[in-house]
Amino acid sequence: MFGWILRTIGLLFLVLTVVTIILDLTRSIANSTFTLTPLGLEWRNFDISSLQSFQVGIERHIGIPWLWENVIQTVLLWPSWVVFFGFSVVFLWLGRRPERRWRKRII
Repeated sequence: MFGWILRTIGLLFLVLTVVTIILDLTRSIANSTFTLTPLGLEWRNFDISSLQSFQVGIERHIGIPWLWENVIQTVLLWPSWVVFFGFSVVFLWLGRRPERRWRKRII
């Protein structure tokens, strides 16, 4: 039932992947050097207050400061298209349609 929602979210992340790849390619051409923009920089340029609120929420409200320092900061340093592609693969996999049994018997 919720498979179509997960597939839709996965497709949106796939669109974000393509958009960020195009942005990185455009920046690379404009700068005449290979450019990979980290997710943290993209997020900071988009909305710095939400990034700061997310950090405060992880460190203070959830009470797991090592999660921010060791895991999330590392992910924020990865290229944005890699992170979005990973999320799209996960959501598309979770939303996949189960194989129907009658297809196994016929084929």
